[in-house]
Amino acid sequence: MWHRRGCARDDQRGAVTLVMVVVTAVLMVGSAFVVDIGLQRVARADMQAVADLVALDLARELDGRTVAELAPVLDEVLAESAARNADIVGEGPADLDYEVGHMDSSGFQQMSSGVPSAVRVVAHTEVAFAFASITGDESGDATRTAAAESSSTACFRLGSFVAAIRSGDSTVLAPLNDLLGVNLDLVGYRGLALADVRLLDLAATTVIGSPERLLGGTITYAELVLATIEALSNEPEDNAVAITALHRIASSAVTASVGTISLGDVLNVAPTDRAALGIDLDVLDLVASARLSDGEHFIGVPNIQGGVPGVGFQFTGGITLVAAAELACGVPNSAQAVADTAQLDGTLGIKFTNMPSLNIPGLGTLQTPKGSGSLEVVAGSGTGRLVSPPQVHCGDGSAVDPATFSVQVASGLASYQLHADVSVAAEVKLSNLLGLGLTNVLTNLLGNILDLGSKISLEVEVRLTIGTSSSGGGGRADLRLPPNDETPVSVGSAMTLDVASIVPTVTSVKLNGQVAQLPAVTAITGPILEVLTTSGKGFVEKTLTPLVENINQQFIGPVARMVGLRLAGADVYAVGVTCATPRLVG
Repeated sequence: MWHRRGCARDDQRGAVTLVMVVVTAVLMVGSAFVVDIGLQRVARADMQAVADLVALDLARELDGRTVAELAPVLDEVLAESAARNADIVGEGPADLDYEVGHMDSSGFQQMSSGVPSAVRVVAHTEVAFAFASITGDESGDATRTAAAESSSTACFRLGSFVAAIRSGDSTVLAPLNDLLGVNLDLVGYRGLALADVRLLDLAATTVIGSPERLLGGTITYAELVLATIEALSNEPEDNAVAITALHRIASSAVTASVGTISLGDVLNVAPTDRAALGIDLDVLDLVASARLSDGEHFIGVPNIQGGVPGVGFQFTGGITLVAAAELACGVPNSAQAVADTAQLDGTLGIKFTNMPSLNIPGLGTLQTPKGSGSLEVVAGSGTGRLVSPPQVHCGDGSAVDPATFSVQVASGLASYQLHADVSVAAEVKLSNLLGLGLTNVLTNLLGNILDLGSKISLEVEVRLTIGTSSSGGGGRADLRLPPNDETPVSVGSAMTLDVASIVPTVTSVKLNGQVAQLPAVTAITGPILEVLTTSGKGFVEKTLTPLVENINQQFIGPVARMVGLRLAGADVYAVGVTCATPRLVG
C-alpha cells in the first residue's frame, strides 16, 4: 500500500512547474500592460499639467492686442514656456500647439482676427513601451488640451474725500470732522490722504484675520481703524502723521458709537479677487467711506445766517448724507464692478425775518410782513458700472500710454432747489389801481367801485425758486490713468445754486380778500416781481444772494465736493488696473 501511494506522488511530479510557467507568463503580460499603461497615464497627466501651464503663460499676453499683433509674441512665449516645462515623461519635449479666441456659453471659439481674450493649448507626446516585445505595441500617445481666459480688473471710485483735501479746500474740514467725529486740521487730513493701504494688508492684521471677514462679514468701525493703524505701522514708509490722526479717530465718541459695519457695502470687492485686494487705497477714502456704511449720517445745520440780513436762526428739518459703495473692483460687466453714488437728501426749513419793504412804481410802498423758505436736496441715487467695450487697457502707466477703462454712470431723480415764499401786503389807493387799468377787474371781482372806498387791501403771494432738477441722467466716463487718479471725469452738473437763475412765480393775488385771476392782474404782479428780483436793495440782493453764497460755500457746496457728488452724476476717479490676469476655463 505504501508502495502504491509513493508511485502516485512520483507520477504527479512536474505538474506544478507547468502551472507556474503559465501563471508567470500571464503575470508578465499583465505586468507589461500595467507598466506601459501606467507610464502612458503618467504621460497624460504630464501633458495636462504642461497644457495648463502653457495656456496660463500665453493668456498673460492677452492684453487687448489683436490676433496679428499677438502672433509673434505668443510664438516666443510658447517656446519659452515649453523650455521651462520640458521635464516630462515621454520621448523628448512635448509637441505644443495653440489657437486664440474667446469663450462663450458653448466653450472656446477660435478667432482669426480681432482682439482675443482666451487661448487653447494642445500638448502631445509619445511614450515608448518597455514591453513592446510582449504586448506588441511599440508606443502610445498622450494628448491633452487646456483653455485659459485672460481678464482685466479695474478699480474706480465715485467721488473721493482725498480729492478735496489734496486740493487744499479747507471748507470741507467742518463736514469731514462732523462725519468722523474729530477736529483734525488740514495737515492731519492730508496725512491720511497721502497714506496708502492695501486690503490684503488689512486682512492680514491681527485685528481682522482674513479677506472674507474684512469684505464678507461684519466688523466694528473701531476694528477697521485699528487694523489700518497696524497695517500702516508695518510699512517702511513714514506714516506718522496718518497714524496720529487715526488714533484721534479711534478714540472719538463717534467711532465708539458706530458699532458694527459691513465694509462690503462701501467697497464692492470680491474677497477672492487677489488683484483688486493688492491695489493701493487712500486711507482717508477708506475710513471716511466706512463711516458711512451704516447707511445714514445727519449733516448738522451750520450758522448759514451769518452775515445775511433777514434770515432767522431757527431752522427745521435737516440734510442726510448717505453713501453706499463708492469704490468697486472687478472685471468689466461683472456684478462686483458696480458702485453706488453718494446720496444727499432732505429738506431744511428757513424763516425770513425783518423783511424789507418794496417801493412799487404806480402802487407806492408795500410791506412784506412774512417770508419762509426751504432748501430741498435730492441728489445721488445712482450707480457706476465698469463696462466693456471699450476693453480695459493697462498701458505702461505713462502719460503717453496710460491705462484706460470706462465707467457708465446712471442716476435717478435729482433736485437741488432753494424756495423762498414771500408775502406782499398793503392798503393801496383805489386811484392807483384804476390808473393801472384795473377798472373792469375791480368791478367784476368787487362790484361797484363807488362803494369800495379810497383804499383796497392787496395781498400777493410769490414763490422765488433757485436751482435745478433732473428726472435722471448720467453718461460714460472714459478714464485714463494717469491723470484721472487725481483729476476726475465729471458726469452731471455741479452742486451749486445760481441766483441768476431765479424763477419768480405768483401763486395768489387777493383784492379785499377776494382771489383774483392771475392773468387779469399782471399790471400789479409785474412791477412787484421786477422789484423783488432785480438789483438794488431788494429782497433778492439783500437776503437771497448772500444766503445762496453761504449755502454754496459753507453748507451743501463743501459736502458735495467732499464726496464728489454732482447733480445727476458723480466725479469718477480711476484707482488702479491689473491686466491680463489668467485663469483656466477648460
